Amino acid sequence: MESRLWEPFRIGQMELRNRIVMPPVTTQYASEEGYVTERTRNHYGARARGGAALLIVEASYVHLRGQGFGYQLNISDDKFIPGLGELAQDIQRHGARAAIQLYHGGREAKLRVSGMRTVAPSPLAGSSGEVAEELTVDEIREIVDFFAEAAGRAKKAGFDGVEIHGAHGYLVDQFLSRSSNKRRDAYGGDLRNRARFLIEVIEAVKGVVGSGYPVWCRINGKEYGFEHGTSLEEAKEIARMAQEAGADAIHVSAGGPKNPVSLTSSTFIPAVIADLAEGVKKAVTVPVIAVGRITPEAGERILAEGKADFVAIGKGLLADPELPNKMASGKLEDVRPCIFCMACRDDLYSSDVVGIRCQVNAALGREAECRIVPAKQLRKVLVVGGGPAGMEAARVASLRGHKVTLWEKGPRLGGQLIQAAIPPHKDRIGALTAYLQTQLKKLNVKMELGKEVTTAMIERFEPETVVLAVGARPLIPDIPGLDKAHVAQAGDVLEGRVEVGNKVVVIGGELVGCETAEFLADKGKKVTVTRRGPEMALGVGHSLKTFFLDRLLEKGVTLLAGIRYNEVTSECLVVTTKEGEKKTIEADTIVLAAGSVPDRNLYQEVKGKVSETYLVGDCVEPRKIREAIAEGYQAGLKI
Repeated sequence: MESRLWEPFRIGQMELRNRIVMPPVTTQYASEEGYVTERTRNHYGARARGGAALLIVEASYVHLRGQGFGYQLNISDDKFIPGLGELAQDIQRHGARAAIQLYHGGREAKLRVSGMRTVAPSPLAGSSGEVAEELTVDEIREIVDFFAEAAGRAKKAGFDGVEIHGAHGYLVDQFLSRSSNKRRDAYGGDLRNRARFLIEVIEAVKGVVGSGYPVWCRINGKEYGFEHGTSLEEAKEIARMAQEAGADAIHVSAGGPKNPVSLTSSTFIPAVIADLAEGVKKAVTVPVIAVGRITPEAGERILAEGKADFVAIGKGLLADPELPNKMASGKLEDVRPCIFCMACRDDLYSSDVVGIRCQVNAALGREAECRIVPAKQLRKVLVVGGGPAGMEAARVASLRGHKVTLWEKGPRLGGQLIQAAIPPHKDRIGALTAYLQTQLKKLNVKMELGKEVTTAMIERFEPETVVLAVGARPLIPDIPGLDKAHVAQAGDVLEGRVEVGNKVVVIGGELVGCETAEFLADKGKKVTVTRRGPEMALGVGHSLKTFFLDRLLEKGVTLLAGIRYNEVTSECLVVTTKEGEKKTIEADTIVLAAGSVPDRNLYQEVKGKVSETYLVGDCVEPRKIREAIAEGYQAGLKI
């Protein structure tokens, strides 16, 4: 069967070289005032060079009162046109088309970033808790003009088209959805009235940019988890009205707190989202863009089944900007996989981070300084440890021309990734392990497994550079009587190396402990998770934490935080609850997931005996995949 992904297609008068779209993904790479930065340009330039046909530049606010994020792109004034023009040119010079999404946050705008009170169709609170002021009819018309003026700036800057953001709970969507629009005037009530604002925006934008300039909107095909949220039937009617008003395409997403893109497994096949796109496509004659965790294989299937005309791949292009080019050349094994961890999205809600990052792609947002260039002096490099940090260091060092050997004490590569891929909804991590293994083989990295490394072995090998990525050791908590119980480490449980009884207590309520609890609950075990800290899963990101903990409770897992450990016996764990109550928990097996400590013994012995030594990954400090990959990448660049 011939590939549909590579067929050219068009939106209005805009010719596109293939069917792959990069959807708008907020990056926070702009300046504080909202100007395009070099970081912004490098980011989009890399994705355009990677082969996508259309890049829709992230949500850009049409008025300061609609700003939803810090360091968000601004299109509310003519002074932003020159920078936006340079960005459009950076995309177009690689053969891609450049569009930009026009945005107003409504009640999801932020007082703390804009300094202005939020507005919305109805006086309801946004996610920040701030109650928005209800828009007057005159204010609504003024915002319609803001969208039109912003579209004019986009055209003047050289963009090939504009997308109106009408999804995900922002201002246009707040008018469309009965869950957020409580008005009783011409902009509320029945669907035609609720869609009036969107229709007026489309018509006003077309009036400024001209009928031949591509304009389209992004809408929710359905809202999940809201009472009176948008249904697919309503979305189809909204799409028909948008087409009649002049929209040249419909970009179909989904919204709401129970959006299946967030709720489902990491191996999620986007059937639900694709079915929404298919439903909308049956209602309109203009092209339809499908989005939602679409993998290359799923994208091909969606197009072949006629469910959409374009597929939008967002997080996949963050993980690997060259994804389309690699797909086109049949090199799917070389695509760095997105593991759907949602960490990039979580960065948008962090006060400690400016600019999204990626767990698997250390170069995201740092494309200029992370370019892999040939080394000036080639070296004999030894990497000790075959986890993510070690494999990434070996990969980058080998790409730069160094002669690399990797020693791993275990029988296979992967390190902590092996265990991380076992719990429910985490199997996508296995694709990352496979990708790194494949790259090392292709780069002719010499890999020796089952090798317990000593300082003497390193000295005999005589490397010029050593990268130590030996990981961490499990932390054994100090609890009286622990030696009397049937105790197992979480990693051994996940890999099936130990037998576990029917009543299990997991000591440690962070990610590993909670994931192991879910793994055991799925096997029919009665599981209790305990931790000293006041809250479970503090290290789990904003996007997934609630879903994750709710899932544990639905599966019957008992969560006890804020406890004090009294003692362990052969039959139970005795604790004192945060309320001061002494509690006995029956346990056939105690599973330890109390954290880990860095293993630096080899580093202390080797330091000073090799001219160039790097320490990366968990042996620096136990953290997440992102830090391991980033440190391995940086070590590979420095050698």
